[in-house]
Parts: sequence; structure tokens; C-alpha cells
Amino acid sequence: MVATSAHHIVRVTVRVSVAAFHRDIDVTLPTSSTFAEALPELARLVELPQIHRPWEISTPGGAPLDMHAPLYTQKLHDGAVIVLRPKEPVAPPVVRDAADALAHAGESARNVRGLDTAATYAGLVCIGVLAGIFAPVPVTFALVAAVALTLAAVSRSQAVFFAAPVCAAVAAAAWVAGPSADWHGADPAIGALAGVLAALVVVGLGVALRITGAALTAFFATTGVLGAAGALGAWLPGPLAPAALTVLTGVFAVAATPGVATRAAGLTVARVPTAGEEFDRSDAYQPDVDARSHTAATVAGAISAGIAAATIPALLALSARGSAWTFVFCLCVAGALIIYASRHHWALARACLTAVALVAVVGSSISISRIDDAHPALITCAALITLAAATTVLWAKRVPDLEPTTVVWFERAEIAAIIAVIPLAVHLTGLFDLIRGL
Repeated sequence: MVATSAHHIVRVTVRVSVAAFHRDIDVTLPTSSTFAEALPELARLVELPQIHRPWEISTPGGAPLDMHAPLYTQKLHDGAVIVLRPKEPVAPPVVRDAADALAHAGESARNVRGLDTAATYAGLVCIGVLAGIFAPVPVTFALVAAVALTLAAVSRSQAVFFAAPVCAAVAAAAWVAGPSADWHGADPAIGALAGVLAALVVVGLGVALRITGAALTAFFATTGVLGAAGALGAWLPGPLAPAALTVLTGVFAVAATPGVATRAAGLTVARVPTAGEEFDRSDAYQPDVDARSHTAATVAGAISAGIAAATIPALLALSARGSAWTFVFCLCVAGALIIYASRHHWALARACLTAVALVAVVGSSISISRIDDAHPALITCAALITLAAATTVLWAKRVPDLEPTTVVWFERAEIAAIIAVIPLAVHLTGLFDLIRGL
């Protein structure tokens, strides 16, 4: 209730704060008086310390109040808090001219991070170029990997360490598979498996040396699993088997990401004992649950980045071999991921999965363009998908306002796309033709 009459009283809490002296006083004051008139009595009640600056009053938020105006003019409510403290000198405003303003605006530009890492990568590229003059490709990449691992171990830089498993994988793959002119049968697949193994060995060495963290480990583990799955497709009859298996494994990895991330971070769901069980059956309390949750989010983002790094090239390889099957497969992959990605809580995972879904949409159009005499129904479907993607900026803002029944139909379409991805991928691997030929 606002005090508006000189005959009213107001009950307030005066909060005194000066140096090490802190006190809260609940008082009832007549609204016709000023705070300056009540201050001497308050000083005697709480024994305010002697200071050499005048007192000032304000609201808890810092808005100043007039000590010499009647309290009813301050619009104070019963239960309001008045802060009493020594008056602080206010620093004068700093007026900058053009030169000072430019200098102040450029201060943030001085803190550019990553330039030293970029220079190191430039040096690694130079080492590779110069070593390539005297040594073959496997030796060149092995040398760059060794140098990157050494620099990362000395500087404790995870960004520099990233180059080590990549170069080691290329070196092992090139050495095992041999020159491309001499490839026979499954030589590229064997080389890819060797590259995956070499990368994982280097990552394990980085973990042992405590160079790499959970994010890099999860990223290379994910790309290694998806790359190995694609390499195994070389032993299937379909020419698109490696790419199809990579994408299919990526879809499975998306579904497994939450469970893998929480288990890798050591998070456990609290289990409450049921009726009749002892209380010691419940899970132990985790005091570092916030840190574990941050680790789980980091691992989930790294896994999603690994999925994107492996599946995007595979989708482009599939779309390059235009056919109706690859068109439908790309559409199903996009439908299986786009709704899930849009609902994801973490920015990195959302961006990576959305990128995969959008590349699948682009891949569907590429597949249609590579068909010599495409059916009109396929062209119409591709045109509708293209129109929907191009006009996203117009209808995306209305998606949160959709009716729940409409959202349910979108979810059903998502489930149908997920179910359809599996047989379509198996068909592209040629496994059905192999079974039919038995």
C-alpha cells in the first residue's frame, strides 16, 4: 500500500552498509517526516560509526532517494528496504575524441586467438611440401604427423594435436593401399581401415600423454567407426555400398549419441528404492554433476561433428551417382534428421545435424539432375522439396505456433523416414541382389 497522506506511517527496513559495519533495522516512520530528521535517532539506536562523508539513501537497486523530502513523496510501501550508506564520489564521464574512440574500439581486436596455431599449421604445410620433394607420400605425411605430435606434446595444444591423427591416417592409408594406379579390388578399403587404425592409435597416444580431451577423442572415435563401416562396404556387391553404409551408421550414431555421451561423462540417473527396498539401494550422490553434464554436452557435440564429417562426403558421393533410389534415400535421411536437429538443445550438435540434413536435401536435387530421363513424379517431388527449402525464412517463424496435432503428423513422418532409411541403405549396398542371386 503506497503512503500518500501526511497522517500515515510506513514500516520500512533500513539497511546500513559502511566498511565492516552491516545492520538491518526495522522501523516505523511517519510519512510526514524526512529521513534526515529520523537519521540522528537511528544513529543512536544502532550506534552508527563516525565517518567523514555525508550519508545518502537509495533503493536496493541503487536508485537515489531524497533525504530532505517527506517520506510520503518517496512513494514507499510497507516493507520497503532503504539502503543507508556513505555518499560515494562519482567518477566524471570520459569524453573521447575520434582517436580515443578508435583506440578503444581496437582493444578487442588485439585479443585474436588462434593466430599462433594458424602459423604452426602453415609451418606443417611447408614441412609437408618440402619433404614431398625427397620422400614419397606416406613418408611425408608420417613426418608431418610426428612433428605435429611432438609440437602438441611440448605446447600442450589440442588444436595442433588435431593434425597428428589426420596425417597419420593418410600416411597409413597411402602406404597400405599403395599407388592408385596399382589398386586391385579391396585395396582402397584395406588402406582406409589401416588409416582408421593409425588415427585411433595416435589418439590413444594423445590420451596417454594427456594432450587430447574428451571432445577430440569422441570426434576421432566417431569418424573412425563410420569410416570403418564404410570401408567394410567394399566387400558388398553394390558400387554405392561404402557411402550407404557410412550414412546408415551415421543415422544409428545419432540415435546412440545421448546414451554414449552420458555414459562417457559418468552421469547416472538417480534410482529411488521401491517400496520395501533398503535406502542403501539408491545411487550415490554425485557432487560434480555440473562438470559431468558439461562433459556430456561436449562429447555429444563432438560425436555430432564426427557424424557430419563422415556422412556429408558420403551423401555427396551417393548423389553424384544419380538414381531414383539415391533420391529417395537422401530425402529419407533429411526427414529423419531435420526435426530431431531443430529440437536439439546444444548448439554444436544442432548445427552439425542440420548441416547433414541440408546436404541430404541438396543431394536429392543432385541425384535428380544426374538421371537422364527422370520420371515427372520425381521431378515434381524434387521441385516441392526445393521450394520448401528455399522459402524456409518465410515459414520457419510459424513452426513454434503449430497445433499439437500437426506436430504429431510431422513426428510420424519422421518415424517413417527413419524406418525407410534402413531398407533403402541395404538396397544401395546390393545386399538384396546378392541374396536374390543365391
